[in-house]
Amino acid sequence: MLSFETKAQQNSDVSLIIGEKNIMLGDPFIVTVIVKFAGDAQTPNSSFPELPNFSKRGFSKSTARSFVNGQAVSTCTITQNYAAKKAGNFKVPNFKVSVNGADLKSESFTVKVGKAINSNTDKKDISSQDSPISKNPENQDKKEDFTDFIAGNNNPELTNINTKEDAFLSLSSSKSNPYVGEGFTITLAFYVADNNTAEIQFDHNEIQIPEITKKIKPENCWEESFGITETQQTQVTIKGKKYIQYKFYEATFYPLNNRPIVFPSVNFRLLKFTSEKNEQKKTSFISFATRSFTVVPKELPAHPLKNQVSVGQFSWRESLDKYKINTGKSVSYRLHITGDGYNIKLPQIKNDSIFDFFPPKIIGNTDAQNDKIITTKSLTFQIIPKRAGNFVLDKYFQWIYFNTNTEKYDTLKSAIALSVSGQNIETADTPKDAISVYDGLENVDSSIEENDFAKILKDQANIFIVIMLVGMIYLFLPNRKK
Repeated sequence: MLSFETKAQQNSDVSLIIGEKNIMLGDPFIVTVIVKFAGDAQTPNSSFPELPNFSKRGFSKSTARSFVNGQAVSTCTITQNYAAKKAGNFKVPNFKVSVNGADLKSESFTVKVGKAINSNTDKKDISSQDSPISKNPENQDKKEDFTDFIAGNNNPELTNINTKEDAFLSLSSSKSNPYVGEGFTITLAFYVADNNTAEIQFDHNEIQIPEITKKIKPENCWEESFGITETQQTQVTIKGKKYIQYKFYEATFYPLNNRPIVFPSVNFRLLKFTSEKNEQKKTSFISFATRSFTVVPKELPAHPLKNQVSVGQFSWRESLDKYKINTGKSVSYRLHITGDGYNIKLPQIKNDSIFDFFPPKIIGNTDAQNDKIITTKSLTFQIIPKRAGNFVLDKYFQWIYFNTNTEKYDTLKSAIALSVSGQNIETADTPKDAISVYDGLENVDSSIEENDFAKILKDQANIFIVIMLVGMIYLFLPNRKK
C-alpha cells in the first residue's frame, strides 16, 4: 500500500457516507469520506478496509476551497470504490475507516448485487494489492509491441515495451507536444496479464514509489496531483489481452515555458518466488524499467495576454437570481468557469455610471475526471444598478483563454440581459451628469498653496497696531507741544 504522512488537522469536521446498497454486478459500491477544514488543508491520510465479497476498484479524491466571511474553508472528498465478486446478497460487517489517525465506524448492513446482462462472471479477481499474482513460476521473458494501448488514451511512449513474466511497468504521458500552459497527465502503473503464471509480489512500495515520483516530477511545470494514496487496481484490455493495472501515481502537469521536459527511465523492483525440488520456495528479485521520453511544449501564438491566459477547453455557465430589478436594489450574478486548464482569473470589474459591483465570493474546486484534472472557478457578484434600461452584461463579464481544440484565442462572455426600472441614481461613479465636490479633483494643481485667512487677518491687525503706535508717538512729541 502506498501512503503519505500528513499531520492531523485541527478544526476539522469528518463524515462517512455509505453509497447505494442496491447495485448491479459491475457497478461500484461506494464508500465516501468528507473532511471539512477551517483554513487551508493538506490531503488527509486515509485507510479504507477490505470488505468480504468485494474487491477495491479505484480510489479518488477532490478538494474544494471557498471563503466564508473572509476565512478560507476547505472540503476534501475521498472516495473508495468496491467491486462485487459475484451476484447475491452480502452482509457487510461493522468496519472502520481511518482518517488522520481517527476511526470512523460503520454499522453492519447488506448490499444487494443483481446479475448484470451479459456479465462476464468468470473474470479473474485479484483482491490483494500487495500480492498481485500467486501462480506457477514457469515463464520466459517476452517482448511485445503495444501500440494504441488503451482506447481513448493517447500514449505514444508505450510502444515497443519489453515485458517480463507477462507484466510490465509503464510511465506514460497523455500528450507529447502540449502548448505552454496546457495540461498533460503522467501515469505510473504496473500491468500484469490475466494469464500470468509467475508468483511475484510487491516489495516495499511505500519506499519505492515516493522515490520514483521524486525523479519524474519536472521542475518547469505546475503540478496538480490526483492524490493517489492507495494503489488503484482496475482491469484493462491491451490489444485484446486482459491486464490488471496497478496505478501508483498520476498527476497533471502544466508547462511554464517551452523547454523540453525529459522523463527519465525508472526502475521498479518486485519479489519473485520459485519452487524448489524440496517443495521449498526460493526468493529472488525481479526488476522492471520504463523507457525515458521527452515532452516538448509548443509556444502559444502571439497575443497581448499570451503569458496570462489559461490554456485548455472551458465552458461558461451563468445565472441571475432575478432578471428585472429597480435601481438601487441588489441582484446576484453567479458565474461558473469549468475546464481542463488552470489559472482561471477574471479581470477586475470596475464601477461605472450604470452599475456598482461588490467584490465577488470565490470558490475554487479541482477534481480528477477521466485522467484529467478539471478545475471549476465559481464567482458570485452583488450588483446594484443605477440607471434604468435593458443592459447586456457582456461588457462587464468576459474572459479570454487559448482554446486547444481550435488552437486559437477565444473569448467567453455573458449573454444575460438585465432589465432595470426606476429613477437614475447619481454617485461619484457617474462622471457625466454628476455635480460633486469630487468632480475634477484629479485636475487640481496640488503645487498651488491654499489661502490661509487666519494668517491674513493676523497680519492686517499687526499693521493696524503699528500705525496706531506711530500716530501716538507723533501726537506726544515735545516739538509738537511747542
